[in-house]
Amino acid sequence: MESNPRLVVLTTAYNCHKYIEKCLDSIKSQKYTNFVCYILDDLSTDKTVKLVNKYTYPLDKRFLLSVNSEKKYQPGNYDQIIRNTTLVNDNDIIIEVDGDDYLPDDHVFDRVVAYYSNSNVWMTYGQFKYTNGQTGFAQPVDFNNLRKSRFTATHLRTWRAKLWRNIKQEDLLVDGKYPECSGDIFFMLPMIEMCGPKHALYVSHINYVYNFDNPIGDSKGRRLALTQKFSDIGRSKGSYTLLKEL
Repeated sequence: MESNPRLVVLTTAYNCHKYIEKCLDSIKSQKYTNFVCYILDDLSTDKTVKLVNKYTYPLDKRFLLSVNSEKKYQPGNYDQIIRNTTLVNDNDIIIEVDGDDYLPDDHVFDRVVAYYSNSNVWMTYGQFKYTNGQTGFAQPVDFNNLRKSRFTATHLRTWRAKLWRNIKQEDLLVDGKYPECSGDIFFMLPMIEMCGPKHALYVSHINYVYNFDNPIGDSKGRRLALTQKFSDIGRSKGSYTLLKEL
């Protein structure tokens, strides 16, 4: 495997001006520096974009801002970057860091690169902690009952770009649009199914801090019902078969 793989960090942002600087500072401070970070603003109405501009090109060529002209939500924001072959190579390692969350230390990317030094690893998922220090609910997935068991394939989530490109684009959509909530169900389940236990690595080490304090998170208020609705739709999509090679 390559000794210095390129990491592509995808950071979606929507009205997270209270949190975005801490998020980007945690990325910028990583000791492993061969990465590019695409900050994907999904029509924020607060100061998010103004704050992001303090980090981006030409100040730091690794940080690039894209401001949407229409809502794309999580899967759509990722899809527009990963399927663009001029921006992302098949073998790039995608890292998901939401704009209101952050990385717990400056060696997270070093550990990610170490995971992928094993050529059998095509994707990872793992344990996280909340901002109050409580450990999250991640655990190895049930490969035999994946679409019906509790979803535990949580952050930090990473994958080879080529793996994502094997997801049918229509399987990321609901009535022709990207889902407002539970987007991770739509892309994580297909990728886990394509990997199987041989190529999907569960990481028990905490590599991510999840911000449960954000009042517009998927687990809050009216969005909780929407989260369940879209989760059910995502689970009902057709299952994927194991890939023999990537």
